[in-house]
Amino acid sequence: MKLLDELIDIYLEGSDPEMEYVLNCRNEEILLDGPESLTGEPEIDWDTDEADDLIVIPTSSSSEMYQVMMEFAQKQSDDAVNRLQASLNGRKPFPQFKDAVSELGVDKEWYEFERDYAREKMVEWLSEKGRL
Repeated sequence: MKLLDELIDIYLEGSDPEMEYVLNCRNEEILLDGPESLTGEPEIDWDTDEADDLIVIPTSSSSEMYQVMMEFAQKQSDDAVNRLQASLNGRKPFPQFKDAVSELGVDKEWYEFERDYAREKMVEWLSEKGRL
């Protein structure tokens, strides 16, 4: 499902205080809403009838993704658990975690775990919005 893959990517991208992604429920088109100076397109006018078909797509927070990384770490072998948890407790935990994942050779497992988590969140969100 192409839409679900796009929603997963958006969810994992995280939030941007100036822009947000929006789903047009009528045609399943994904729009970017933000200042025209950043997007090259006019901002969405939320006071129109067309806006009734639009819903803001949620994104992950850094604290949420930190917890996902911890969950992944806890499912690894003892040596890997220690290395991954140490990376998350240091300075700049996200890049340190990704470096540790790479060094341990569990890149594929991590990205699958992360995408599976995001897939669950997006399926749940689509279901709540009556889109599934």
